[in-house]
Amino acid sequence: MIRNPLAVSHRGGRIDALHYGSIVVTDSAGSILYAVNDPHFPTYLRSSMKMIQAIPVVASGAADRFGFTDAELSICCASHVGADYHLKTVAGILEKIGLGEPALGCGAHEPEDRSERKRLLCSDHAPTQLHNNCSGKHSGMLAVCVEKGWPIESYLDIDHPLQQWIYDLMAEYSGIPRENIGIGIDGCSLPNFYLPISGGARLVAKFMENARDPHSIDGRILSAVAARPEMINDFGGFDTELVRVMKGRAIAKRGAMAMFLMGINSERYGPIGIAVKLEDGNMVPMPVVLMHVLESIGVLTPEELAELDRFRNTDLRNWRGTLVGQIAPDFDIVPLESTGTAGQGS
Repeated sequence: MIRNPLAVSHRGGRIDALHYGSIVVTDSAGSILYAVNDPHFPTYLRSSMKMIQAIPVVASGAADRFGFTDAELSICCASHVGADYHLKTVAGILEKIGLGEPALGCGAHEPEDRSERKRLLCSDHAPTQLHNNCSGKHSGMLAVCVEKGWPIESYLDIDHPLQQWIYDLMAEYSGIPRENIGIGIDGCSLPNFYLPISGGARLVAKFMENARDPHSIDGRILSAVAARPEMINDFGGFDTELVRVMKGRAIAKRGAMAMFLMGINSERYGPIGIAVKLEDGNMVPMPVVLMHVLESIGVLTPEELAELDRFRNTDLRNWRGTLVGQIAPDFDIVPLESTGTAGQGS
């Protein structure tokens, strides 16, 4: 099979790096609409599928019992940067459910947010688990455990009833049988799921199909993320901006090691899912690649495309700020007919 790079880094008019990977677009039934390279490339979805992990927060009744705001429900789907407003939102969830920061099992790391990182450094304070980019997801899971009376200490374990529930949701939404979905441990210590990217695309397309009913669980999650998109990343972040600009007709989520899922209610195909995996794990080319997909398949309005134009190419600058190169897309994506469904094993 001949593989084409998805993006090329140019420097001084020459190729500096090739970024290989795979792309697939499916409808909510799993039928493949478009693909580049291997539409069934197997990988861990990492944080790109957090909207599915957030479903029990609503379905369990926890969101209603504890009066979750849009910001709090949105941060349950987040890979946030540890800005002050993120930390306060997660702390607010923990306060509502009667738990403290030590109950989180995600571990601590330095925040990406520069102001918060500077504050910690100047005050000689170490980061806490609140700073972990996944602390919102973990706080939501703890809320489910409190609501259901499930053990708190073991909520990270794949055998915990909450993780078994999420495992079932992954199979239901992706169309991949449970026994064909691999399990690993994510950076935040929760189970993560290994499956073909076609299953990931179907997963987010099905989420968007369900979310067409604004009163559904998926619709409530989508509405919260659309209302407070800065919670899932930060102001100006690529997935945050995709959600903000598309005003409730899309959900987008990046994941570690250059994984990205996006679901869109499209005019032509109805609910669709897009999965992109870059094999080198480098997230820098991702906006360029995904924007080329969105533009090529015609799912952005002219107004949306204009607002997102800055993501279509990535300038490369050195430490002095000198423009030294650019990352550009290097593929064509064309419609595929009758190429099968996402329901293939990993």
